[in-house]
Amino acid sequence: MTVQPLLFLEDVAQLARSEGGRNIWEARHLSRLEPFKHLDLPDLIYVVDFPGRGIGQEFLLGRQICGPRKFLMIREIGHSMVRLFARRFVGRVAQFVILWGGRPLDLLDANPPIFRDEVFDTTYIKLTRVEDTSAPRGWRVVKSSVVGQIWPDPTWLLQEECVASGETLAYFANETLAVHRPRQLFLFPVCASAEGIAAMNTVCRNHGVELIPVLNEAIVQVAAEGVRKPFTDLGLQPRTIVSRTFHSALHYRYQGKPLCWLGDVGDSLYKPVEHLIETVEDMAALDWDFGQEDFSHWPTMTASPEVLDVIAQRWPAVAEMARTQLGV
Repeated sequence: MTVQPLLFLEDVAQLARSEGGRNIWEARHLSRLEPFKHLDLPDLIYVVDFPGRGIGQEFLLGRQICGPRKFLMIREIGHSMVRLFARRFVGRVAQFVILWGGRPLDLLDANPPIFRDEVFDTTYIKLTRVEDTSAPRGWRVVKSSVVGQIWPDPTWLLQEECVASGETLAYFANETLAVHRPRQLFLFPVCASAEGIAAMNTVCRNHGVELIPVLNEAIVQVAAEGVRKPFTDLGLQPRTIVSRTFHSALHYRYQGKPLCWLGDVGDSLYKPVEHLIETVEDMAALDWDFGQEDFSHWPTMTASPEVLDVIAQRWPAVAEMARTQLGV
C-alpha cells in the first residue's frame, strides 16, 4: 500500500537560499498545522536538501550502508550542514559529541577545518541506557559520563547523528543547561524526527535557550508501532515531510514500506555484520520483495560467511539471491 506524506516540503517550507549545490528550506510554525499541533516545535526548522541524489539523499536511501562508508557519509553530510550555518555562530563555540553515534560529526576531524581563530571547545558525552518495559520506548537513560567540561560559551553545537524520540538529547540538555545557558543551541543530525525535535525544544524553551535545528533532507515521524522494538523507526510514516521528488525515490527504494532508513546507527558503524543481518530481518518482517533488491549495492562484507551463512539459515532464498548478485 502506498504511504503518502500529508505534507511536502514544498507545502510547508520556503526555499530560502541555495549554496554550494545545496538548497536550504525554512519550515516555520509547523505546530500551527493540524498534524503537528500536539508537538512543541521551534518556530523555525531548517532542512538542507542535497538535490539530484546528492549524498544527503543517498544516505537515507541506503539502509544497507555500514562500516567506514557510513561513518564517512555521516561526517560529510554533517560537516557540510555546519559550514552552511557557521556564519550564524555567536562568540566562542562549544561542541558536545554524543558517543558513539555522534563521533563522525566531531568537528575536530573536519577536513578542511571549520575552525575560526581557535579549535572548538569540545566535550564528549556517553549516556548509559537500560531496558525498561514501563518506559515509552522500552528503555531509559540512567547516567551520563562526561569527558571535558560544560563550556560557558554562547553557542553550543550538539552532535548527534540521529534524533528519534529525543529522550537521549533531552536527558543531556536537562543536565547541562542547568549549569550554563548558551544563547543558541544548534543541532545538525543526518536524520531527525519532529517528535525528537519537539522533546528537545521543550527543554530548551524551559531554560530560555534558542534551539536551531538543521536537518538533512527530511522531517521524519517516529513510528507509533515500528518494525521491532524500541519502536523508533524513521521511515515512510504518514507525517514524514520530504520534497516531492525525494519522496518518489524513497518510495521506490523502500517498496512503499515503513522500513527504518538507518537501523541502529551505532551497530551500523561499529557492528556491521549485525547491522546487515538485522537489515534483512527487518525487511523480512515487512514482507519485503527480495526479488526487487539489488544486492550488488550492498557492502562486499555481505558476501562473507559471517553474514551469508546466518541469512541462509533463516532465509535461504534470500541468501541465494545475494550470492548470485554478488558473484559468490
